[in-house]
Amino acid sequence: MRSSRLIFPALFLVLLFLALLLPSAWLAFHWRDMPQLGFQHDDSIYFVNAKSLAQGDGYRIASLPQQPPETKYPPLYAAWLSLVWRINPNFPANLPLATLFGWLAFPPFVWLSWRFFNKQNLPRWECAVLTSLIALNPESVLLSVSLLSELQYTCFLLAALLLAERASRAQAPLWLAVAAGCLGALCYLTRAAALSLLLAAPLVFLLQRLFRQAAVFVACMLPAVLGWQMWVRANQSPSHDLVTLYYTNYLGFQLYNVPLRDVPFVVWQNMDQLLAGITKLLIFDSGFENIHIQRLVAVIALAGVVRLARQSRRFHYPLAGAVFLVMLLVWHYPPDQRFVFPLYPLLLAGFWTELKNVALALRRAWQKKVFAERAAATLAGAVLAALSVFVLFTNLRGDFSLIPQALDGHRAELKARQPAYAWIAEHTPKTANVFAFRDPVLYLYVDRKSCKLPIPPRLIYHQDEAGLADLVNNLSEFAHEQRLDYVLVTDGDYLALQDAQNRNFDDRIKRSQSFQAMARFPGSAVYLVRPKIGQ
Repeated sequence: MRSSRLIFPALFLVLLFLALLLPSAWLAFHWRDMPQLGFQHDDSIYFVNAKSLAQGDGYRIASLPQQPPETKYPPLYAAWLSLVWRINPNFPANLPLATLFGWLAFPPFVWLSWRFFNKQNLPRWECAVLTSLIALNPESVLLSVSLLSELQYTCFLLAALLLAERASRAQAPLWLAVAAGCLGALCYLTRAAALSLLLAAPLVFLLQRLFRQAAVFVACMLPAVLGWQMWVRANQSPSHDLVTLYYTNYLGFQLYNVPLRDVPFVVWQNMDQLLAGITKLLIFDSGFENIHIQRLVAVIALAGVVRLARQSRRFHYPLAGAVFLVMLLVWHYPPDQRFVFPLYPLLLAGFWTELKNVALALRRAWQKKVFAERAAATLAGAVLAALSVFVLFTNLRGDFSLIPQALDGHRAELKARQPAYAWIAEHTPKTANVFAFRDPVLYLYVDRKSCKLPIPPRLIYHQDEAGLADLVNNLSEFAHEQRLDYVLVTDGDYLALQDAQNRNFDDRIKRSQSFQAMARFPGSAVYLVRPKIGQ
């Protein structure tokens, strides 16, 4: 009897784990042609870098006209994707394989989240509920069908933190700290944001008076940091134009957009964006547009993280998360739910902890058998129950309705761009350089070097109408500076900027004497960049 009780929960958990993988696997299979490639821009840059590595051309951004070395994104994720190009070098026929390689990080992410919840001294059924929310969250599912590095990074981060916690126990073997540091190195070689881990984990060891573990962790992780920085220093372009900073220089682009005098202003702006990002990560498509509600949900989650850390006495993940959040506050992009995603298991556990605390208080109020308190407890309990149903509904709606609709929309947009791609491939020389909003995607489909006009975030932060107007009006100067020969314009280019500023790139280009219309298709157009007078 006892063995059967043990087997049943284990079998149930295995079946639950497999079931939780089904929504993401279904999406990955049905949209294995990856029509959304390039929507986030970073994903297509990773795939271009991977192609360069696979072809033996070095770690460089082969899609840009200058083909500079890649000195912005560490190389591990691109190296992983380079296996796709080695197995099948034909694009876009290799996109289904690329989809599989991106999805393969999803099962370990779900499993590691389960392990994290188990280490928080939570009952097994609560761990199962939280793991289900992790796996069904549309943000998790969407990342699983993309070529972004967040899932792989979060896997390394969770694994490193779990081992660091084990290394913090009394008389724990030193190899645990070694393994944690090595995983930290892999984490950093996936995303430079892992600097938060390099700062937090040794600090926790030092506060626990575990000096050997702190030294070993640093000794294992630091070589990866120093090695990457040596590569950056040796290969980074000395140019400081907008394209070079945006594509190749994290620090330079940060200083360009957030000078020291603007740090307080950016922190203030990012604070609300960060709280909104946490709320949208926890409750997908919440509809909570009221900033006060967003703040409340996020503050509840953060308070729960503090409470959970005190209860479990596990501090590595909370401290690493605190350092990471500070980095996001000063960063030059508003920290939305994608930026906050590596903290998702921690934030979800914190939110759950506070909701449990509220439920416990309601239970105590009910037990007092006072009508007013029972009525209040009943009402609050109904609200909590409704919230639970709402979260489940929004997750399932996101997985099976909103995400498929979005992917179908990307497929339609890609189909609309194909005639322009075909025209460029047939009517332009292979040496031509093309302006395109989805520049790495154009390179992959057409084999033409390309770049886009980056919009500096400082113009958005400061709502600099004049600066935005100058940027758009000087597109011809930009094209000549970057030695671009053609311009591809599609309906989806700079859509947010157009909506906010009522500017249409295509109309401005048509009115400009610097560009000559060469071909027009529904939703897209190709222009020739006229030489400067006197050239």
